[in-house]
Amino acid sequence: MNKSIFNYILNGIIILFLVFVIYLGFSFINNSIKSDKKVDVITDTAKTLTNQPNLTIQLDVQNGTGENGIAAVFTEYLRKNGVDVVESGNFASDDEERTIIIDRTGDNLKVKRVASILGLSSKNIIQQINNSLYLDVTVVIGKDFKELKPYTDQRK
Repeated sequence: MNKSIFNYILNGIIILFLVFVIYLGFSFINNSIKSDKKVDVITDTAKTLTNQPNLTIQLDVQNGTGENGIAAVFTEYLRKNGVDVVESGNFASDDEERTIIIDRTGDNLKVKRVASILGLSSKNIIQQINNSLYLDVTVVIGKDFKELKPYTDQRK
C-alpha cells in the first residue's frame, strides 16, 4: 500500500507541474500578443497626434573654398539650428564660387529648411538624388561663405 500511495502522490505532483507549465506557456503567449498590440496603438496614436512628416535632416558639409576651418563653422552653426550633421570635410574642388545645397532624397521641405537656415535662396539648390548615401542633403560651401548666416550671425 505504501508503494501505491507514493505513486498517487508522485502522479499528482507531475500533473500539478504540467498544469503549471501549461499555465506559464499560455501566459507568455497571451502577454506577447498583448504587448504587440500596445506598441501598434502607441505608434498609431503618435502618428495621429503629430501628423507631421519626419523633419530630422541629416546632411554632410563639404568645404569647397580651400580655406581651413570653414566646414567646422558651418557644422557648428547647423547643429545649433537642429540639423544632424553626420559628416564634414573637403569637397573635390577647392574653387567653388557659390555655396550650393544638393538635394539627395527629393524632400523639398528639408532642403528649403537648410537653405533658410544658411540664408540661401532656392537658386542655390540642385537635385542629385542618391539614396545610397543615407543623407538628405549635402552642403557644398563656396567662396561666398562670408555672406551667409553662419558668418553674418557671428558679427551681430
